[in-house]
Amino acid sequence: MPNVLTKNEIETIYQSAEDILSTVGIEFEMESTLTLFKEKGARVEGKRVFISPEILAKTLKLMPEYKYEVTHTKRLAGVSPFGNSPMLLNDLTGKIRRGTVEDAVKMYQLGETCEIYEAANPGVVDPEGNDCEDQYLSQIAMLLKYSDKYPSLGLRATKSNTKNGDVYTSAKKAIQLIKEIKGESAGPVMGQGICPNAPLAYDEESLINLTVLVEEEQDVTLIPCTLSFMTGPESLMGVVIHDFAICLAGVIYVQLLKPGTPVAFSNSSTMTDMKTMQPAYASPEYLYVQIMFYETCLYFGMNCVLCGCMADGTKNDYQSGFETCLTSLAPYFMTEVEEIWCYPGHMAAFAGGSFRKMIFDEELMIYCNRTLQGLDLSFDPNLKEKLIKSVDTRSFLTIGDVGIYRREQRVTPVFDKKGINQAASGSDNQSYTNADKIIEKRLASYVLPERTEKQKALLQNYLPVQCRY
Repeated sequence: MPNVLTKNEIETIYQSAEDILSTVGIEFEMESTLTLFKEKGARVEGKRVFISPEILAKTLKLMPEYKYEVTHTKRLAGVSPFGNSPMLLNDLTGKIRRGTVEDAVKMYQLGETCEIYEAANPGVVDPEGNDCEDQYLSQIAMLLKYSDKYPSLGLRATKSNTKNGDVYTSAKKAIQLIKEIKGESAGPVMGQGICPNAPLAYDEESLINLTVLVEEEQDVTLIPCTLSFMTGPESLMGVVIHDFAICLAGVIYVQLLKPGTPVAFSNSSTMTDMKTMQPAYASPEYLYVQIMFYETCLYFGMNCVLCGCMADGTKNDYQSGFETCLTSLAPYFMTEVEEIWCYPGHMAAFAGGSFRKMIFDEELMIYCNRTLQGLDLSFDPNLKEKLIKSVDTRSFLTIGDVGIYRREQRVTPVFDKKGINQAASGSDNQSYTNADKIIEKRLASYVLPERTEKQKALLQNYLPVQCRY
């Protein structure tokens, strides 16, 4: 498999990041973090921390090394629907609107009724109709009521979504609530992605959430989201160097807090579309930034994942489909990767989502996995006999084995393949109708996860009124 970066380029990225940390520094907007760095010998000027190569090398040794293992099982895996989408596409009217509590419930129900998804996340972010005083805790409670999947949060506690703006207390309570419902565990019960602030800074909210994760020994992922020529350098390699530097700084902070804490990485940085001043995720440029970052992390023994199902479009159309397919499949041809983690239903560059697109993306993932993993093909011992009979029957409909057909071939239940006659008749897009029927069927089959009366009473304290038991 080809690689995007050479060994020399990867080492140059590290050396450049190392130089940035020691000469430019990283801003940490929390007093206790600055104090910790001072105590460990780092130079601190105001909110800016300068990390020497010596401190960097010494501290990185404290983090467990990640070893990439080839499984020879390539796949697209679903994290959870939507990613983080405050807005949703009304699939019937084509209008974009704010997501609601009802939408969030629907998202969980569809996620629970599909084996593609391996985690749950409040993907309809800060929904309208949430009457709870602490809206962050409320969204965690909704996740725990409607889903039994592993909580992998893109949402974080902020001053605007917590009671009295107390980020630390709400972040802490959220993890304790998950432990109460999931049961105490020797390992992590949840994970959270922490996004630093480009350029070269960690704001107070991200640091508080990160600190709580470390204190509670939960899964930590650092996910830089830098936009070229806006919040980061104008060159793609410059963005990668920036992102690697800021992630190294985050790792150093985590290891100073609790040595030996594992940290994972992902990347949501991309180019800026200067016509609209918006991020362009469904692009070759996004893929190159993501993969260069990925290859650098793996070279230095750091756990990193790639993400797919990215779409910038705001309609279920050709653009949305090709963008989703591009970001989900192209990395397999660009670098050595075994898994791409996807967010079905994602559109509008993380700003929105669509339930129909969620179904379309799921179907795309099924098709792609059949392509990546191969089919269970076999030799039919009766093939010659059937061919002899076919001379007379002129068809295999009466002599073929339907079991073989079903085992080796799959007809999509979603996409419209009824032929050109349907298009000529002017009928509506059958794929939309099929997706809506699948949504209705899955919602009808959904069953609430079992919770004890004690757990229900606990969740009741945090659920929006329309979600209470």
